[in-house]
Amino acid sequence: MRGDGGEATEGWVAPRGRSARGHLPRHVAGLFRFQPGRPAVAAGLRTGLALGVPLLVSALLQMPQASWAGMAGLFVALVDKGGPYRTRAQAMGAMTVLGALVGFIIALPSPLWVDVGLTFFWVTACGFARCYGDTPGILGMLLANLFVVSLALPVHSPKAVLLQAVFFVAGGLWSMFLALVLWPLRPYRPARLAIANCYEELASVAEAVAVWPLEGPSRVGTWDAVQRAARVRQSLETARATLGATRQGRQEESGRGEHLLVLLEDADAMSLLLTAMSESLDEAPREGACRQARQEAQRALRSLAVDLRGVAGALVRGTVPVPASWDVEAVTRVLQADGGLPEPARSQYAHLAGLLGRVREHSAVAVDVASRLERGGPLPERDTKPFSMDPGQSRAWWAVLGDHLTPESVVFRHALRLGLTATVATALAEGLGLNHWYWVTITVIVVLQPYAGLTTEKGLQRVAGTLLGSVLAMGLVHVLPERWMMLAIIVVLICVSVSVRPLNFTVFQVLLAPALVLLAEIQTGDWQLAGVRILNTLLGGALALLGIRLLWPSPEHARFPEEVASVLRADRDYFREVARTPVPKESDLREARRKVGVALLSAEASFQRLLGEWKGPAKELEPGMALITFARRLTAAVTALAASRAWHPTSDLGPVMRYVSDALEELASALVARRAPGGLKREAPPVEGADALERTQVSRLVRQLGVLHHAVERMPPALRAAEADVRPVPA
Repeated sequence: MRGDGGEATEGWVAPRGRSARGHLPRHVAGLFRFQPGRPAVAAGLRTGLALGVPLLVSALLQMPQASWAGMAGLFVALVDKGGPYRTRAQAMGAMTVLGALVGFIIALPSPLWVDVGLTFFWVTACGFARCYGDTPGILGMLLANLFVVSLALPVHSPKAVLLQAVFFVAGGLWSMFLALVLWPLRPYRPARLAIANCYEELASVAEAVAVWPLEGPSRVGTWDAVQRAARVRQSLETARATLGATRQGRQEESGRGEHLLVLLEDADAMSLLLTAMSESLDEAPREGACRQARQEAQRALRSLAVDLRGVAGALVRGTVPVPASWDVEAVTRVLQADGGLPEPARSQYAHLAGLLGRVREHSAVAVDVASRLERGGPLPERDTKPFSMDPGQSRAWWAVLGDHLTPESVVFRHALRLGLTATVATALAEGLGLNHWYWVTITVIVVLQPYAGLTTEKGLQRVAGTLLGSVLAMGLVHVLPERWMMLAIIVVLICVSVSVRPLNFTVFQVLLAPALVLLAEIQTGDWQLAGVRILNTLLGGALALLGIRLLWPSPEHARFPEEVASVLRADRDYFREVARTPVPKESDLREARRKVGVALLSAEASFQRLLGEWKGPAKELEPGMALITFARRLTAAVTALAASRAWHPTSDLGPVMRYVSDALEELASALVARRAPGGLKREAPPVEGADALERTQVSRLVRQLGVLHHAVERMPPALRAAEADVRPVPA
């Protein structure tokens, strides 16, 4: 049965009866769970060389201050998160220049009250870097750590201060040379990989729909299908940002960048068509002669997946794709056979045949352009101007910062919380005269995250990694008699730790901790620092957990309803765009659809954080799951209607548009106000001038709306009341 909400959670098994007692074990169990993927071997080698060569020079020349070049090499390598070379160079250059300035400004000794005041202002400012994205956020965290280290290890003469800054710049330039020059410089490689990922995700969607059984329940609403759709949108957004950053400053060239732009445009267009096809197949009849038409459509989708993977292979490996042979007219022949199909099945499968024809055109263009990419052939006659990059990239930095200078901003609250907690850590640790007190403050900076669940997870990872790593360091001190052996093992540990960082943060910490302890021991000659690091890490982790609980706690249950409300309002605007007469331009529809996709990604991320913080029974989260699932299904239903508007440009969707818009606005307002929604009208107004296909599509859209309304009605009190006590369990 469809439309009753029962299919919302199909494919997602909620743990039964899990309560607060299962919260901490769930975090502990995930400490050593590896993510899928491969180790970042190249990044590990670059980081090891960036640190190891300056350390070797420092040891050979017997110049301890030259070790600042090694620290610079390590920090500049850590800020390199991949992507376009232009973006990487900007981030690494900023780390080099700002890191040298930080050490230059505060390298001289200062009293405790000055250290405390400077810590508050600098760490708070670094916390605001998150509002510009992930890479600036990492840059801000590293600069905050460098600030604390410089504060704790002052020098005693202006000459030494200048020399320290010079060594830091030299180390940063060495790390940039390794990452951007010594390794093969292929400016469009990151963009090619990002676009290839788009085609891989589209191929996964096509394959999944192609193997749908002819009988049984709907497969559109399963959690796996929702996740596939989310991955497609995320891959498109990543590719859009990567290609846009790569092409900045290259407006004059019209070669490889233009080929990639066309491939990204085709991927975006095919995502719409595949969404419309999955909706059409799910709604179309399956009995009698319809089975053959459905089988032919699914066979065509399998061939489409082959073509899409061929394009992905061309982008990744440089191979020339071989187009698959698939019969686009097979569905049409079934429709024209003796007896044919009855209405409305004929209209639905005719629409499906039209969608197959359009997706075949886009697939052929993608295969053709991918072939020309390696041969350097000119583009086919095709207009790429309607496709645009993210307009948000052109916003001034002060405008972005101004958006977050409000207590309602998560970034604002996190930056202030981070600054205050780091200040307390500095005052406490330095005031008590703790050995290597800066490890306490650095732990606070690393562990404290904008969200409570992430802070608990990060704290556990940091503490577990430090405990195991420090024990390993104690053992290495006794088995490595020579200084050069210690330097070698430090470089090896750094290489391996950075390589496994994308797979598991705890293992990264386990391997990084002994490297840092040994590095500090070499500099100071104190061979008891492993125990000191353990104690300082425990103190810093405890302060971070206190900070997230006491300073503006904002559990995810308070944000999740607002995130879903944003999705519903974006869906409302998308449907308004689709319902316009005359039919809007494809570029307008694409932008409206993209806004819904971005809002859905944000809501799904909020739901995942909610899972990490939730204390109550897992079954109470089912309405939230239904909201996410059917908000995406509503988007798919609107997309299917948009794809058919080319055949029905004269139908009047105005009454239905007003009905759907009012209902979505009422649901969004109810979520934001934490109240039950008003009643939903039982019958939607009829569509004037519509045929059987469009009436079916509108009926499906209204059905998804009814499930959303029911899900909002069933929201548990903990998700509806802003004052609910649903705080994370401390580690």
